[in-house]
Amino acid sequence: AVLRLAEFGIDSIRFEDPPPFVPFARPQTNFRGDLSILRQIAEDPKIHGLRLSIEGSIDAARALDLMEGLKLVKAAGKPIVCYAQNLTPRDLFFASHADFLGLPPMGVVGLEAPKVEAFYMKDMLAKVGAEFEVMHVGAYKTAFEEMAADEMSAEQRETILCLLEELHKQTVNSIAQGRGLTVEAVEKLYDEFLVRPERAMQAGLIDAVLYEDEFLAALPKKLGADSIEFVKDYGRPKAPDLQKLLSNPFTMMANMIKLLEPPKVDLGKGPRVAIVYATGPILSGKSRTGFDGTVATMGDETIVEALDKAREDDLVKAVVLRVNSPGGSALASDMIWHAVQRVRAANKPVVASMGSVAGSGGYWISMGCDEIVAQPSTITGSIGVVSALPDVSGSLEKLGVDVQVVAYGPRANDLTLFEKGPSEFLKGRLTSWMEAAYNDFVLKVAAGRKLKPEEVERVARGRVWTGRQAARNGLVDSLGGIEHALARACALGGNLDPKSTTIVEYPVAKSFTEQLEEMLEMSVTTPSFALALFAHQAGLSPQWQVLFSAFQSPELGSRDRIQAMVPFAWRVR
Repeated sequence: AVLRLAEFGIDSIRFEDPPPFVPFARPQTNFRGDLSILRQIAEDPKIHGLRLSIEGSIDAARALDLMEGLKLVKAAGKPIVCYAQNLTPRDLFFASHADFLGLPPMGVVGLEAPKVEAFYMKDMLAKVGAEFEVMHVGAYKTAFEEMAADEMSAEQRETILCLLEELHKQTVNSIAQGRGLTVEAVEKLYDEFLVRPERAMQAGLIDAVLYEDEFLAALPKKLGADSIEFVKDYGRPKAPDLQKLLSNPFTMMANMIKLLEPPKVDLGKGPRVAIVYATGPILSGKSRTGFDGTVATMGDETIVEALDKAREDDLVKAVVLRVNSPGGSALASDMIWHAVQRVRAANKPVVASMGSVAGSGGYWISMGCDEIVAQPSTITGSIGVVSALPDVSGSLEKLGVDVQVVAYGPRANDLTLFEKGPSEFLKGRLTSWMEAAYNDFVLKVAAGRKLKPEEVERVARGRVWTGRQAARNGLVDSLGGIEHALARACALGGNLDPKSTTIVEYPVAKSFTEQLEEMLEMSVTTPSFALALFAHQAGLSPQWQVLFSAFQSPELGSRDRIQAMVPFAWRVR
């Protein structure tokens, strides 16, 4: 017999939003599309198994979603095989569930426990006479502390340690379950750190030490088949046949126009569930995408427009708000929260599906939904507000720059930054504004979660929680991934069948000309590459994007000055 194995790769980059439209190229699938492919593999009688390739790491929350897909394949009685040159704990999270797992003789299993390395820059800034005034409401609201302190606060350390514990236990449990080992046995292997292939096979972490050609040659006997056929690009859309499209000169121009616009999808006339993807740091205005097509920042105008479209579509019976955001502007978050309430007022239930991170502003936009679904490792909570003001007056003095101020009107002299840094009046007024925003945050959480304000206060104060902890504290309704959230939306939207109900995704894909226009704008407004790269490597990327945007505004009372931001970018090394 010939066994047909579909190929499926775990990629480091997976689009959450509707994937960007790229003319002349193969249409890309987003994360939900990949989950659908795994379901297809499980149900397709012409596919007898799966070849898994580990091509990069992926965040813990989406890893759990993918794991559920792999379990569907195994539950259908279809074997999973995997060959890798080396394995990290995140690789083993998936690969350990393979029925046949191989490694080359010079490969290695690197069992590195998770850690976070944080850069604290107060002393560095002091060398050039600069400092940051960071104001926050809530003891655990520690965003931007790395720019105002020379060491990590006890609250920040406590929060990060708690998240690392959840991540490590989740990974170790998955490896132990997949390989039929005890948790203690896997933990003991971590003590060795670099585990040679022979030792890994002896310990039961892998099944074979072979070169790839030997591994492939051994597969038929291992799986009880005469031969193996690998199915590439299973379930993925095909690239357009350019030769055929452009062969007729009379239709060439019409075909070229089609290739520059996203293809239209026939959604049918039946009931639908809409997914609105809320991805990236939250800012006022329109969402922005990077040069690789991924969403760089979430704009309230874009998400509000998407929610309004779902609300106005009579065929949409429920909405899933898929949140992957560390937060951002309190005002922009509140605008999205209000749009969610309008959808609910139209008798369309909204279910929040939290991805890897949905904290602070990310929780703000979720808290008013009918239900909230999170993964155990989701970073959420962080109910609090923060703001930062730069003080470069010392830097200017060292450079020999004398700042002369001419001001007219009430308090104008108290609202200068460059002469003496932020004044006590400015800091006082900003703090008062922040306290009002925090109180509004707490009251809206209480209303949305049907809790008393004092109950919310106990779990607020900027404290970051894992999804599992948030469920215990009443901040989340149930644990699960995007498929579970879709099933809940179908149930609330009139007991729709999750398998047959049409899913429509928002925001809609942009045309090539819209993407080009946006990229040209980004090339003008993006900060220097070196500074952005440092922020990325230091784990400050989302915070830097939000902070830079706030500082671009000349008005100290700008709409994005008050931030509901998670204290850190979750980059585990």
